[in-house]
Amino acid sequence: MEIYQSFLDEMMDGEDRFEQKAGPQESEAEKKKYKREARLLRKGKWKARIGTAFTLIGFFIGFTILSSIGTAIFYQAGEPGYDEINRDVVKSAFAVGYPNVIVQPSSNTGSYFNMKINGKMIKRVGDEHMEVGDFTANYWFEWLRLKHVEWKDMFFAFKGYFQFPGYQGSDSASEWKRLEKLPEGTVAEAYVSYKKLYSTDDFLKRFEGKPYDPLWFAVDNGDSNIKCDYGLVISPVGFPAIPVWHPGDGKVTEGPKRKVGWFVTMRSSSTSYPPIDTYGSGPLREENFIKSLHILNRHKNRPRASFPSSILKKRWTTSRKTGLKSTVPSSPDRPKKF
Repeated sequence: MEIYQSFLDEMMDGEDRFEQKAGPQESEAEKKKYKREARLLRKGKWKARIGTAFTLIGFFIGFTILSSIGTAIFYQAGEPGYDEINRDVVKSAFAVGYPNVIVQPSSNTGSYFNMKINGKMIKRVGDEHMEVGDFTANYWFEWLRLKHVEWKDMFFAFKGYFQFPGYQGSDSASEWKRLEKLPEGTVAEAYVSYKKLYSTDDFLKRFEGKPYDPLWFAVDNGDSNIKCDYGLVISPVGFPAIPVWHPGDGKVTEGPKRKVGWFVTMRSSSTSYPPIDTYGSGPLREENFIKSLHILNRHKNRPRASFPSSILKKRWTTSRKTGLKSTVPSSPDRPKKF
């Protein structure tokens, strides 16, 4: 088309010479002919360009649709699927590393094998559940690309610090006096350190019949660096009083099939989890915690923004070898005056 356009331009440039030899009517007719051909050529070129643009747009839309279908299949295929695994990793990371913070994440897949997980971060204080922030994570395939934690107040981001048994602790008498001055029925979140290590069952028995609710138990992970820090546990690792159930922990009961269309049937299902004794079930709670650490260690590329993989591996291995001992529970309570 470009060569033909050049040919026409050359022909148009030679019109003056042609007019000197031909009559007026003949040169005018030739001029109109060349202009008409040039106009048709330009119109054809624009049609070709528009056609190419629409072809590329159609290809892009088609590829996006196919990638969206492929993304949904990738994240949902399998038992459990990658979407359920990623949500489980998020819940486990908060349960292990953030005292008294729970997350109920939801996920949605997009195109190009991207998935987004978001949810509200909740703290329990007394009988109330408070929203303390928002959590968002973006995944590409199974890799965590971006993570964003936004606290409503940076005070909520404080993980507390604890005193390991055997070290000189600080005097907390003034803190208890402040709590005693609060109005009747006031609740508070307290981080309490004890003078010795307790097994989970032994520790829970101490709370039986008392107006306190232990909600999170810090665990002795065998970290020798505590001695260098005067016994202070700055970034505790532990587990919540209510276990974070993982895929496969519950018993799934499926209901009967129900036909809802010509070619569509539906079946409801329910999942039941093992019962938990309020002041017991220590082995079950500990097994759930060990499983949480195992999941975080196995998928260390997902929670890397929160927990260094080497520390996770060390803590999981140490807990498996030595057994669990709790010393520093975080206990938001609902006492008569607290």
